Amino acid sequence: MKKFIKNNKLTVITFIICLVFVILVFAIKLTFFPDEGRAIYGDRLDGIEEVEITSKQEKNIVSKLEEKDEVKSVNTDIKGRILNVIITVNDDVELDPAKALASVITENLEEDQNGYYDIQVFIKKSNEEDTRFPIIGYKHQDKDEFSWNKDR
Repeated sequence: MKKFIKNNKLTVITFIICLVFVILVFAIKLTFFPDEGRAIYGDRLDGIEEVEITSKQEKNIVSKLEEKDEVKSVNTDIKGRILNVIITVNDDVELDPAKALASVITENLEEDQNGYYDIQVFIKKSNEEDTRFPIIGYKHQDKDEFSWNKDR
């Protein structure tokens, strides 16, 4: 063994330096990114199982909105604790009736779901000439009403 080390001194030193470097990289990685293996939301979604919005409820919200004369189409998407609803309205719909559509969403969720999820409503028209649209409404889980982007 001593003879091998003596004959390959440069190779052994290079190997030891590389080994130390790899150990340092892992030590630094673990220091700055200790929870890399955990879920992206961490523990912020704890308890979501008890108030989860089911696909049946999503379909119900979509169908209730599509029953309205003002609505062309509706899409929903849940990301963590945020329910996104994208509503495309007819080209003749004004701002106030469009904003009133957001209440359909909260009416079709249970009280504990309204208190757990943030809700974002994006209302747009297929006609992009109306400068007042799209409008965006947001309801924080602790609030009862939507706040809307400024009227244009």
